[in-house]
Amino acid sequence: MTSATALPRVALAALLLLSAGCAGSKQDRADTLRWALSEVPNSLDIAHGFNNPSTIVQFAVLDCMVTLGKKGEVLPSVAESWTHPDPLTYVFTLREGVKFSDGSPVTAEDAAFSLSRHVDPKVASQAASYVTMVKKVEATGPRTITVTLSRPNQAFLPTAALAWQIVPKKLAEAHPEDLGSPEVGTLGSGPFKVAKFSLTEGVTLERNPLYWGPKPALRKIELKTISDPETLRLAVSSGEADGTADVRPSEARKWTSLRDVTTTFYPADNIAFLSLAVDQGPLKDVHVRRAIAHAVDRAALVQLMTGGHGSQADLFLPKPQLTALYGDAWPALPTYAYDVEAAKAELAKSAYPRGFTLATPYDSGGENVKAMQAVASDLAKIGITLELTPLPSEKYITQRMDHEDLAVQMANLYYSTPDPSEVLPDLLSRASAKPQGFNFSGYGTAALDAELDDVGRLEGEPRQEAITKVLAEVAEQVPYVPLYHNESAFALNKRFTIDAGTWTIDILSAVRPAGS
Repeated sequence: MTSATALPRVALAALLLLSAGCAGSKQDRADTLRWALSEVPNSLDIAHGFNNPSTIVQFAVLDCMVTLGKKGEVLPSVAESWTHPDPLTYVFTLREGVKFSDGSPVTAEDAAFSLSRHVDPKVASQAASYVTMVKKVEATGPRTITVTLSRPNQAFLPTAALAWQIVPKKLAEAHPEDLGSPEVGTLGSGPFKVAKFSLTEGVTLERNPLYWGPKPALRKIELKTISDPETLRLAVSSGEADGTADVRPSEARKWTSLRDVTTTFYPADNIAFLSLAVDQGPLKDVHVRRAIAHAVDRAALVQLMTGGHGSQADLFLPKPQLTALYGDAWPALPTYAYDVEAAKAELAKSAYPRGFTLATPYDSGGENVKAMQAVASDLAKIGITLELTPLPSEKYITQRMDHEDLAVQMANLYYSTPDPSEVLPDLLSRASAKPQGFNFSGYGTAALDAELDDVGRLEGEPRQEAITKVLAEVAEQVPYVPLYHNESAFALNKRFTIDAGTWTIDILSAVRPAGS
């Protein structure tokens, strides 16, 4: 039984505890970042969560063997060095003393397995298209990993900076299908460790005291999903959230006008496009696909979707990759100018001169809603009706990755290296046309796969010529319609700064308290 005289003491103790907590919270807030995401991270394993909201968490927790510098150059990470004794062989040497956040050592076996699992069809890795050139991965010494390629490929090292996330072999073998899920989680050797992961309550990361590299400036990162773009903007404006990378270029003016928030734009390694499922109904006809390409007003889409922070795409590669490859002298390839009469003329050459109707699911919570509506309006002018069916984001993404009901889809994919070999196999290889791959058009041939091999194998001018040949085939056959390039942006409370740009892989670790 509680006595009356005890009540004031309990109340006083509670008050003192609350006061202490409030005092502590001011200090904690200085090195705690509250980061807002527009979509829910579905997995902390790149094999099953190769998407922006998931990878932003993964790269703060999971080390890769190598990383990228500010100019896109490949730099050491968990591998302190490597050699390239012949065109098919890479030999990596692990740093000494690297540990997972639970204190267990990162071994050569862990590192070798972490790469080889992506080529295992049983894993059904979404990163599989990044490592199709890998033939064998072996731990050849206590700190040595040897990678043997099936063919020379210039993209192996830069894509390893993304796909070769190191996880414990024992944990990954025990959970081939659900590693990275909220139920299983993950274990890494990166700057942060996972304190909480929930699809409904978000993700909390804490500084990893065992990290081998420089001590992270932040002690804690709390990631929360705010799917509505206006609600997200208001959260950053009010200070409920400290920052986000999910600034829609079309709403740039709303963000740049915020007080106490710095919005920084930089060139995105992205390509926005329509994918046309070449194995489905009318879309099998190349004249239909060319008609669609002529009918879409891409210049209007640039204005609608980039808010002055973008440009029209004529070639099927991200702008930074085109610049890295060609400089200012991009090849002159066939393009499809907005021309309704030319679109009608192409459609007249097809088996569907009077048009047709296609059921078209789209992401009702994504950034492309207005663009899909605009595309549907454009195509209606030539007799093609898109029956737009809105789906919740999670359902839409799952359905798209399962390659269900693809027909006409819009995607805006972001990449992370200056190498076109990151993109072209991802979107054009037959391997990537399978479920969990990103070849949503389904376009692919043995001959094209061989050309993609040349893209990876060759160097210098012959490589330029090989890439130009692939781009010319895309322009001719139109499995995809390039739409636009846009800039990306970070919006950050002025209490924080960020040192990041086009090639930054670990965004969260690039944030630090202002003045630190």
